[in-house]
Amino acid sequence: MNYLAPQFKLVVMENSIILHSTSLKDFRDIIGNVVEEKLKLFKQEPPRTETIEYLTRREVCDLLKISLATLHYYTKDGILKGYRIGGKILYRTVEVQNAVQEIQSLKYKHR
Repeated sequence: MNYLAPQFKLVVMENSIILHSTSLKDFRDIIGNVVEEKLKLFKQEPPRTETIEYLTRREVCDLLKISLATLHYYTKDGILKGYRIGGKILYRTVEVQNAVQEIQSLKYKHR
């Protein structure tokens, strides 16, 4: 992008740029335009935030097909981590899914 008007002369010499016939005001305008455009590009992409999904105790029990008592023991033993929000205990969906582990059976393993 060329921000220089035709009356300006731009000379590039070994790591430096020399502007001839450029007033301080014009130079500030040129730099301001460049900075403004870069800021617009920066503001276009809002930071992405991941939403954390939570499950109630009943939803976790239904998902894992376990009783509330079993869920209590899983939480007490550290298998699942519960989060108290107000008077409710919630579980992160990702943590519940990660707690379920595959069991390798040696009985039916093919040789």
